[in-house]
Amino acid sequence: MGVLPATLKIARVRNPLKSISVRLWYMEAIASLRKAHILLIGMMGAGKTTIGQILADQLKRPYIDSDRQVMQATGKSVAEIFKEEGEAAFRRQERIALQEAVKVFPPAIISVAGGAVLDESNRRILEQAGKVVFLRASLDTLADRLGTGEGRPLLNAGGTENDEEAEREKVKDTLAALLEVRMPLYLEIADVVVDVDGLGEEEVAEKVKRALTEEVEVKLAGRSYKVCIGPGASSYIKDLLPPEAKKVAVVTSENILEKTAIDLDVIDLEKKIIYIEEGEKSKSLSNIEYLCSVFAQFHLSRHDVVLAVGGGVITDLAGFAAASYHRGTPFINVATSLLAQIDAAIGGKTGVNIKEGKNLVGAFWQPVGVICDTEHLFSLPEAEWYSGLGEMVKYGFLGVRNLDSSSLFEQIYNCVQLKAGIVKSDERESELRMLLNYGHTMAHALEAAGFAENEEVGIVPSGRSLRHGEAVAIGIVFAALLAYGMGRIDEKKVERHIELIRHYGLPYLLPEKAEASDLVEFMKRDKKAAGSLTFILDGPNGVEVVKNVSEQTVKETIEYMAVADFLDTFVSKSHNMV
Repeated sequence: MGVLPATLKIARVRNPLKSISVRLWYMEAIASLRKAHILLIGMMGAGKTTIGQILADQLKRPYIDSDRQVMQATGKSVAEIFKEEGEAAFRRQERIALQEAVKVFPPAIISVAGGAVLDESNRRILEQAGKVVFLRASLDTLADRLGTGEGRPLLNAGGTENDEEAEREKVKDTLAALLEVRMPLYLEIADVVVDVDGLGEEEVAEKVKRALTEEVEVKLAGRSYKVCIGPGASSYIKDLLPPEAKKVAVVTSENILEKTAIDLDVIDLEKKIIYIEEGEKSKSLSNIEYLCSVFAQFHLSRHDVVLAVGGGVITDLAGFAAASYHRGTPFINVATSLLAQIDAAIGGKTGVNIKEGKNLVGAFWQPVGVICDTEHLFSLPEAEWYSGLGEMVKYGFLGVRNLDSSSLFEQIYNCVQLKAGIVKSDERESELRMLLNYGHTMAHALEAAGFAENEEVGIVPSGRSLRHGEAVAIGIVFAALLAYGMGRIDEKKVERHIELIRHYGLPYLLPEKAEASDLVEFMKRDKKAAGSLTFILDGPNGVEVVKNVSEQTVKETIEYMAVADFLDTFVSKSHNMV
């Protein structure tokens, strides 16, 4: 039985995060969410350079062309390298260019040289670097675009200077031979294939964005809605609007609208933009009254729509206002933070805070659609990343496998898919949906105790106060220690909890001024409590609701977590921090 160690050290646990630069930890968290580049592969003439530049402009990403990288590095054109040093020398430079390109942050649009896929090491780099898009053009299209192959070393037919038609035929034959070798390799590593024949440049760019957008359907009794996930998914907003809507009330903040640069002009409805300040203080009943008053002055009807553009605060607030106005008005969530995309914007839980606790006043009111445009995440400040990562960690114990080794796209998609399945089975949070609150009992207690606002807490990298996801991270470690002390899980399982929290550079120690008695009192007010201390805990059958937990056991676990160096007990030497 996993009894907590009896001998507690007097000295407080050293906080490893304080000894590491803030920037290093931030970048480490981002690096663990690799595979966020968009890499265009395909034959010469498929349009990789042109389409790449268009996508970079539209998605506000850096743009990299590997051929241009080679030319800048060597001071020679591709043709000159082939002529003077041979194809092997070019391929070496090509590999170096690709290795450097995938190190760029923020994630970029990368046009990859057509022959890069011939090298197996390049193919492995591409697979680990992001979403690989194969721009597939037919032989006839390629031959038509490339003509006589001028400036293309591999297509240099030669010997028929006065017979252009013969040169074109030779180029076409060469292209056919190249396609025979490369086509299987393109298809092997491509995440999506986009056929470009007969399409204009803008059409291809739009097709790429559509191809990169995944959809998850949240199926409910008698109704359902889509969650659109991917780079540029904001273009789907107009597709989600209720057909009978004539007006849209956009609830957002000036900062969010400026950073995301969402084009609201694509919405062909009468619009009213309502700005709300960011931060938990905005989740108030007074702001619900304010929003509903503006809706009424705008003559918004129950057939119109509310568009919430922002993170969890905005989606919670606007959703509750929509649920209250006319006893229910359709709304759409455009989630711009990681926390909102994987959690807050999906499932219909809306609400505000009162002085007695978080989210104690609200309603279940499902959106008619959700947009998770992953491009919005790259403008998030460090604190917002940590907040979202804390929420993401819980999914690693609820059924999402290989969370810390999959790509950013995959992590968001898998988290949304898991939540959609839970909401389908338990829309009103009778018990199954309560599992999504893993780590939240302690998190809400820390927030209610003031550690989300207290600037003296100083246990996170920058010394600022806790964000919600960071409080959840601490809560997950606490839940693991509590489950261990109750004999529900073994040391290895506790170690995995701490390992995943540390992988994302999240805090795992209680604030120095946290008092067990105070935290327990706040835990008693938790919505799950229902007359006794209730927690979401891991166990032999996975994470589940556990009622009637002893108050003494909870206090002992808090005290142990506050003063004992539990890392020495539960973390193997091979996983020690840097």
